Amino acid sequence: MNINKFGCIVAATLIAFSSCKKDENLTVETENYKGIFVVNEGGFAKSNGSIGLYKPGTKTYFDAFKKANGLPLGDIVQSMSLIGSNYYIVVNNSNKIEVVSQSEFKSVATILTPSPRYVLSVSSSKAYISNFYNNSIKVLNLTTKSITKSIEIYHNSDQMALMNKKVFITTFDNKLMVLNSANDSLVDSISTASGLSKIVNVGTSKLAVLCAGVVDWNNGSVIENGKIQIINDSNKVENSFALSSGSYGGSMVYSSSTGYIYFSLGNNMIYKMSLSGVVSEFKTLDAGRNVYGLTYNAANSSLYVTDAGDFNSAGKVIVYDLSGNKTLEFDGGIAPNAVLINE
Repeated sequence: MNINKFGCIVAATLIAFSSCKKDENLTVETENYKGIFVVNEGGFAKSNGSIGLYKPGTKTYFDAFKKANGLPLGDIVQSMSLIGSNYYIVVNNSNKIEVVSQSEFKSVATILTPSPRYVLSVSSSKAYISNFYNNSIKVLNLTTKSITKSIEIYHNSDQMALMNKKVFITTFDNKLMVLNSANDSLVDSISTASGLSKIVNVGTSKLAVLCAGVVDWNNGSVIENGKIQIINDSNKVENSFALSSGSYGGSMVYSSSTGYIYFSLGNNMIYKMSLSGVVSEFKTLDAGRNVYGLTYNAANSSLYVTDAGDFNSAGKVIVYDLSGNKTLEFDGGIAPNAVLINE
């Protein structure tokens, strides 16, 4: 055999063997999307909204949607809901809802709809979508990821809560609109105090609504103090508790473990209120901090506070236990308004 030819055969064999060994040792890293998701609105018309993910174990934070999908999320990320095995991410000013898988955070569908705000699951196959500039609630088929119809409610809509197959919807006109989720019909409306803002379930047959009052837009002075009202299953305002101040917006959550409503009127104060209306101070945030959003996590009995800061740079997420002790603080994205825990 020609020596040069033999050398070529040996070299080729070594190269092949080396390639095989390299392939055997090759590992493909996949991201584990577990931790604390942060809903970051971003700046208006800047298309820099995001869903960030903070990992407490490694103390790392990154843009989860961009990392998983290779592109930014869009303009004003309003909310995120886990329904089944998918997250529904509402991108308000981009007029869309991005549906991503819980396991890999990969996009599985994009639902186009004008000015969406929140997505609420009302059955195993159906969800409702509220709308900021539209007077109807959109009905979403969760199987096909498509909008099947609209329900006229005669008001713009925001947050929603499901109670005993009825959906209670906050509007910007101080009215709760009530839908029968079984047949998608409008069945009632409930007049509330001024500044209707937030709604939460407090047990199986009651709701609490935060009415933030009236504020003078010119100078920020409070014209009318806010109220927290309790709504019962008969669609009635059962109790109305006056607050000592008012604001625009505000935040509110409920803890079943303590039986308290935790709320803020947008400053650095967090209060707690019993269902009998007794209000006390829960926590005063550090100087320079203000409450933009509140989230309660029942799994670890913790209150997650988001501080939007100047709305142009990274905001903060601050975590407290129910004794008011700070247990964690980290930077989020621009204008964080809520968190969602994926454990």
